[in-house]
Amino acid sequence: MLHVVFNEFAALLQVVMIDLVLAGDNAILIGLAAAGLPLQQRAKVVLAGVVAAAILRITFAAATTKLLQVVGSCSEVEFFCFG
Repeated sequence: MLHVVFNEFAALLQVVMIDLVLAGDNAILIGLAAAGLPLQQRAKVVLAGVVAAAILRITFAAATTKLLQVVGSCSEVEFFCFG
């Protein structure tokens, strides 16, 4: 039982680390996109970038969760069968 909990915690930790790396990447890209704009436009671009990044992250997380729930043999789900 403890082994299963540790594996789940390790998987969660991996997802959190990947999320932190992607968040840093998003911040750099949003900053680069907004750097040359006037102050008023810069605030709007940063806000739009943060909102878009959050929406995309939630969408991709939901899609990934659905894909990870696919369980079955290759005969049931041939798209995921690589043999």
